[in-house]
Amino acid sequence: MSDKITVDPTNVQKKVVERFQKSISDLIPWFYNDMPEYYFLTHGEEEQINHVMALLSGMVRKEKQSLALHSPCGTKVTHITPGGDMDALAGVLKGYQDRDIQIARIYSSRDDSLRLDTFVFGPQPLCAVDAQSVKNVMGMVQDGSVNLGSEDSGEFKNFLGSVSEDYIEKFEPGRVLRHFKTCGCVETQERVQVLLEKDVHQGFDRISVAMANPPRTSLLLRVVNVFARESIPVDRAYSDQFERGEKPPVVIMSFYLDKKRIDLDESCEQWLRLKRQLEMTKWFAPHGLDALANEEGWELEQVMLMQAAGEFAHQFLIKKDMHAYTSSRIVYVILKHRDVAQKLLDYFDARFNPDFTGDREAAMAEKRAIARAAIRDVGNAIHRDILTYIYKFFRYTLRTNYYLEHKLGLSFRLDPLILAPMPKAERPFGVYCFHGPYSFAFQVRYRDTARGGVRVVRTWSQEGFEMESNRLFDEVTKLASAQQFKNKDIPEGGSKAVILLGPDGDIDLAVKSMVDSFLDLLIIPEGTDGFVQPGIVDHLGREEIIFLGPDENITPDHIRWIAARAEQRGYKWPSAFMSSKPGAGIAHKEYGVTSEGVIVFADELLRTLGINPDQDPFTVKITGGPAGDVASNVMRFLMRDYGENAKIIAMTDGHGAAYDPDGMDHAELLRLMDGEYKASHFDKSKLTGEGAFVVSTDEPEGTRIRNTLHNTAVADIFIPSGGRPDTINMSNWKEFLQKDGTPSARGLVEGANIFISTDARAEMEKAGVLAVPGPSANKTGVICSSYEILAGLILNEEEFLEIKDEYVAQLIEILRDRARSEAQVLMREFKLAGGKRTITELSFELSESINSLADRVALVLNDSVDKVADDSELVEVLLSYCPAVFVEKYRDRIVNDLPRGHQMALLASFVSAKMLYQEGMGWADHLVELRDIRDVVFSYLAQEKIVAGLLAEVRKAGLEHGELIAKILENSGRKQLTLGKLGLG
Repeated sequence: MSDKITVDPTNVQKKVVERFQKSISDLIPWFYNDMPEYYFLTHGEEEQINHVMALLSGMVRKEKQSLALHSPCGTKVTHITPGGDMDALAGVLKGYQDRDIQIARIYSSRDDSLRLDTFVFGPQPLCAVDAQSVKNVMGMVQDGSVNLGSEDSGEFKNFLGSVSEDYIEKFEPGRVLRHFKTCGCVETQERVQVLLEKDVHQGFDRISVAMANPPRTSLLLRVVNVFARESIPVDRAYSDQFERGEKPPVVIMSFYLDKKRIDLDESCEQWLRLKRQLEMTKWFAPHGLDALANEEGWELEQVMLMQAAGEFAHQFLIKKDMHAYTSSRIVYVILKHRDVAQKLLDYFDARFNPDFTGDREAAMAEKRAIARAAIRDVGNAIHRDILTYIYKFFRYTLRTNYYLEHKLGLSFRLDPLILAPMPKAERPFGVYCFHGPYSFAFQVRYRDTARGGVRVVRTWSQEGFEMESNRLFDEVTKLASAQQFKNKDIPEGGSKAVILLGPDGDIDLAVKSMVDSFLDLLIIPEGTDGFVQPGIVDHLGREEIIFLGPDENITPDHIRWIAARAEQRGYKWPSAFMSSKPGAGIAHKEYGVTSEGVIVFADELLRTLGINPDQDPFTVKITGGPAGDVASNVMRFLMRDYGENAKIIAMTDGHGAAYDPDGMDHAELLRLMDGEYKASHFDKSKLTGEGAFVVSTDEPEGTRIRNTLHNTAVADIFIPSGGRPDTINMSNWKEFLQKDGTPSARGLVEGANIFISTDARAEMEKAGVLAVPGPSANKTGVICSSYEILAGLILNEEEFLEIKDEYVAQLIEILRDRARSEAQVLMREFKLAGGKRTITELSFELSESINSLADRVALVLNDSVDKVADDSELVEVLLSYCPAVFVEKYRDRIVNDLPRGHQMALLASFVSAKMLYQEGMGWADHLVELRDIRDVVFSYLAQEKIVAGLLAEVRKAGLEHGELIAKILENSGRKQLTLGKLGLG
């Protein structure tokens, strides 16, 4: 022993052993008396010893220390902490918010002095179905030790294959059977199942929380926080997540309550309040406003309501001052003025609580006055603005699902008056707002009968979310407005829905939340007196029918779910609710329906530029890659229609870019498209041109090159077919020009919606670009969806599938005809204008003329036609709109079963578009100023029939100049005969 050591180690060892012995003599009786009995059933002797040693060495009880025992592989951790309540557990769980907790075993000592909590993180290796441990359990089933009852043993065996070895290691027959049966109950549900089970063990009740498709992170923390806030003492708890192959994953949580400490009853308010909040944990996302729950006792739904109102306020105030009205500032203001926030909630409750009794109007007026007075008393002007917009959100909501049970998110139907002072003519017809888990969404439509896609905008950082949030409503309204112009050929007006997803969000949860809460406001159960389901206070007072379609980040699985959910929920027109359904729908990418129209417009534009694409080589640059819907099919159809004449020199997508001034190899492009590869996967050995390249955004310069290639590559035409809105804008449009000031592409066909901002496009046109805007160029996608809706309104799935191939083939011809009709009118009018008017100006004027005329025709038809079936001329027009196979097989249904409102909208849009496409711009507009609109429409339809007969006669006669005569008749015959019929000839 060294001379420097003055203490005898032997003596120290003796004292340490004595102290340990004393501590053990105190600890062991306490440990085995105060830890829950179930702890000892689920932890073997070796685990118990390790925990006792940790308690001793960590001085947890004596010094109130906390410690964590980590497994060597890092997938399992046991926390031993002082304090037995759920607040202490929540504090531990906050450290694992970004981890996937697959298994949790949670214990509190009976004297609340200690917590012992174990978490197992996923993904965990699952038991093989043929593993010995599974065989052992199945042996117990066979010998009767585990009683399955009537349950299928094969299904049970598969279930065991979805659990981890850790789960099997702690096998307990009753628990496993309960989990097996619960999985079967919730696997087809989206809502959270919350049950209170009395006396499951002597002296103990159980609260179970189960759900399919759970959030992968922070779920257990959300649930524990509810128990903590509601001061529910939990003796022990378990959470198990089951990965189930093709079936949805399921999580089951069990919380055991000692009845001596708390005895809940299913009818008591404490249980109902707890249950309501637990049911929302799947659909709730933590937020700065959680303080209202933690400190003010608000329920989760109330917090979510204020989150929604605050985000709505942000959408509109951000335009006033981007720096003054940030999301964080809005949260701060709400928390600072909690008394005002409560008064606003009271006003909302008076307006929408279905259980309200008494004079609702008087109560609303009183609560409104109190809330507005409280807002006026706020001294800070910015704070007043924020609180005023929250008030306006509540004031102009006409319907909400807030008071419904089992909802998946919040939905609000808003009065467009909230957009004042926007001029009435520019306001949408209807606005819906949605709040879901880490998501916020709007759906805007410009006519009562309208359709448009649902898109999800994903963000990967809080900064990205804030940036996208700043323009969310503007993006939705721009897209819906563009859709309104685009939908001129069909009965439905323009609409669009955009879901903004936060960086921690789950896209599937967000889509399901938005769609299901939308359906909450749309379904009308049979026998219901009114336009909404019970539980919704309706300030709108009429039925609304909504049609949706897919857009960015909506997958075939989402489409299937949305269509099935509409049918499951009892929506009146489930087959028409969602278009582009795989199988019983028309998938846009599969058939390239949008791209067919883009190619027609490109063809007509090239000819206007002096290029005959059937004979002359031409160059094209494109945004959107080989996996994109529009882009891939545009490239495929360019090759199909023009062969080697079509030289695709540049393409970009989210992953990279490819460039070859000689034109990219067609076979290689087809390989990429068939395999749904990315632009960066283009085989570099196939490049031939000088300066050709392929880059990936994973490379240092890849993102910059990708972001600028659509400007720098020089081509005859540019077809943007993918990318974020306003990619080309007023700050960067000049980058599209070459050094000499000429554009890098003379022609532009917008395959993607609002890729170029309106003002930037105008500047590009001044610089010499001939641009066909999206409402014309990519309209055939929405026309296709409209025809899918048409079939869905009167056919079931089996009937549609019987005629699908023929229906689609005929529809594609209709799409190309509709595109060609408009394209030729626009190019003709452009030439006649002698360069004084742009194609864009003409496109929007044409769309506005058709829509305006259609609105007027619809009014006349609604007033003068009771039943279309009784008017043979209208029946003929109605049937001429439909594909031939549809008419052949289902003529009577089209005439008699199609909803009357849809028939009227269809007739009005079809006739109006026909008149302007066939006769050119201005002619019909002028006639309806001079004569009754009904006389104009019916006179035109009658003369059209006469001219069709004359054309057939001329062609049949075989005259020497027959084709010239036919052309003259085709171009002017309808006009002249109609003028004569109206007394204007």
